[in-house]
Amino acid sequence: MTKPIPDPNTASLNAAAEHLFNYAIDRDDLKQMVAHLPEGETIRKVTVEYELQLLKIISVGWGIAFFVSSQTLKTALSEAFWRHIQGLSQSISKATSASIGKDVDYFAIVKERLDIYVNALQHYADAPDTAKVIGATFAKLCGDETSSYILLAGKRTFSLASANVKNYIETLPLADE
Repeated sequence: MTKPIPDPNTASLNAAAEHLFNYAIDRDDLKQMVAHLPEGETIRKVTVEYELQLLKIISVGWGIAFFVSSQTLKTALSEAFWRHIQGLSQSISKATSASIGKDVDYFAIVKERLDIYVNALQHYADAPDTAKVIGATFAKLCGDETSSYILLAGKRTFSLASANVKNYIETLPLADE
């Protein structure tokens, strides 16, 4: 089960961005989801967990852009959120590069995945269920387009993250400005 986003009642813009960042990178719900996937040759749980983390980050960023009505607040909150993600990405990139001896740009990977999901949504613009398009794209990224379990994991991660971001944003004291 997904952890709720912390109470925003006294949140400033930066605190709100930090709450959303912490929610986006929290992996407890993702680990639980992966643990419940059936054992099988085609399901690569490490890949699924890696892609779920990327999807959750993207879903939170997308949620900010989609659910914040004020353009000024949307821009400020999005920029603050993505600065947090970029800082984390730099740390991950440094650690990974040092351990494997090859340059890795985690933020570029996040942006690449975002582009893949956006392209899928544009391609299936008439689809009645956005989450289903995301789930199918997620399954493809995991290398197992035929697994309903993986498709549902992607769909569920996107849906829950989006709903939690929406609920959080609606309670922000700044949301109506």
